[in-house]
Amino acid sequence: MPSLKIMNKLYKIIFALTIISSINAQDKIQNINFIFANNGYGFGYEYESFVRSNLSIGADLRLYDIRNDEFPIYDPYFNQFTVAGEKDILLFPLFFRTNYYLFEGRIANNFRPYLTFSIGPFIAVDGDETISSFSKKWRSTESQTNLGGSIGFGVSFSQSSGNTLSLGLGYDHLKVEREIHSKKDFGGGFLYLKYQINRE
Repeated sequence: MPSLKIMNKLYKIIFALTIISSINAQDKIQNINFIFANNGYGFGYEYESFVRSNLSIGADLRLYDIRNDEFPIYDPYFNQFTVAGEKDILLFPLFFRTNYYLFEGRIANNFRPYLTFSIGPFIAVDGDETISSFSKKWRSTESQTNLGGSIGFGVSFSQSSGNTLSLGLGYDHLKVEREIHSKKDFGGGFLYLKYQINRE
């Protein structure tokens, strides 16, 4: 696992690159993401600055709610279903992101396939499953910070309003140093839906 000093340097590099890109950018876009992963679901915010017509860099902030070990059990005595294996685990990736748009200028502008790559720290938070109260279980948590990343492929579709809608798939690398409920790897494949909320 990277040391805290390396993490701090990485944060500074990501911050500096994002600031520089926002100053010199040709175009600036903000998106919200809805993510469906093999280990749960999540949503995110993405700031994208175009340094060239086919290349953008920016910030990729996400929240994952991990749910892959849960399964329903029927209780005939109470005539209801309960959830077994429930885990309260949240992941907060804070990534630097770059998108490369393929075939720029060679196909219709309202159809833009792209490759994406993200890297940066992510925070893993383990709630106390023995506490039923939602607010109280997150007051007593264990957390750790590790280095992660993701790669993916997507397609943006321009709308008549000027905004864009994107669909894509990717793979997350999200491994923790200290086990959380006997597990270290929370990465895997994911699908996402991205909608543009602002453009400058």
